[in-house]
Amino acid sequence: MEYMRALSPLRPVHRFHKRGLRTVGVAALTTALAVAVVGCSSSDDSRPDVPTVTPATASPAPAGPAAAPAGQVVAVPRGARALAQSGPTVAVLGTAGTEVLRLPTASLARGDGAHSTVRTPALLDLIPAGDGSFVGVGPSILVAIDANGQVRSAPTTITEPTALARTADGRVVVGTAGGRVVVYDKDFRQLHDFGGFVGVDELTVGLPGTDGEQVVVLDRAQSSVTPIDLDNGDLGPALRAGNGATNATADHFGRVLVANTRDGEILGFFGSPMIMRFRYPVAGGPFAVDYDDTHELLWVSTTGNNKVVAYALASGEPRRVREFATVAQPDHLVVDDTSGALYVLSSRDGQLQTIPTGAPLGTGAGGPGA
Repeated sequence: MEYMRALSPLRPVHRFHKRGLRTVGVAALTTALAVAVVGCSSSDDSRPDVPTVTPATASPAPAGPAAAPAGQVVAVPRGARALAQSGPTVAVLGTAGTEVLRLPTASLARGDGAHSTVRTPALLDLIPAGDGSFVGVGPSILVAIDANGQVRSAPTTITEPTALARTADGRVVVGTAGGRVVVYDKDFRQLHDFGGFVGVDELTVGLPGTDGEQVVVLDRAQSSVTPIDLDNGDLGPALRAGNGATNATADHFGRVLVANTRDGEILGFFGSPMIMRFRYPVAGGPFAVDYDDTHELLWVSTTGNNKVVAYALASGEPRRVREFATVAQPDHLVVDDTSGALYVLSSRDGQLQTIPTGAPLGTGAGGPGA
């Protein structure tokens, strides 16, 4: 049964809100801090003293291999750390973080696991940078991998990176375990260092032309989402995202779509200032999320039952329209906006799944709604 319920804002110790703030992120709430070019660590005295919850994690899948996953499945390293897709290439970050497997999407569609391997410094996360290139982050390092597999790196002062994002103009944004957001230019030169979060577990970036091109921080310890201005560090109001938010994505309308794993929900936020637009129940432990901006579908992995589910959002409330069986423990999910294909990674079993979703079921009018 569908339902919608407004959420009350968090009750932070400090709060700063600027009218017209245009950013998207996941973070705790605090005063705006001055720019500081300093090192980042998990013991940061600028972190706010606010109530927290035990961060939620993925619901465990049933033991053993999944039954009849859809599409094609190829082997990748067990314990793989990250999954990303950029143009014609899907990248998987290996177990130690020092190898990036580059798999052509055309080969994956045929069930062919052929790949090339790029050696890198130890990385913790990997994101697309367009046209087959990627950006990675690790302790004290940023790495760029171009479409030919060439690697460029630069040292940083961040010893415990926890989140990574890239803006349309090429700026790289890193979240830290110490609750900081650090901004770099496209050449990996540090521009800003903003504090004041409990933790920065994920960063979402809205597309240019959307409501604010926002950067929003998801903080699992507060189960909150908070916009941050990357130019001056000003924070929008922190909003509660249930009791166990884990992952988020942004769509081309400017919505921030969040998996509230502990409460079994997906949540939708929109606007500047940002407000909650919907709260919808999802069985099976919603965890990984990604939005198909071409076919207007929100895809959600449910790790407790090894599925991915698609929702159309045109009415303003989610409408379940499609479902596929996945590999076991589908903790990582990305969607190809061009073809609609899904890539699902089981780090537990070392399997990468490709699902050709077929004709789109989106309406072409999937905006924020009422």
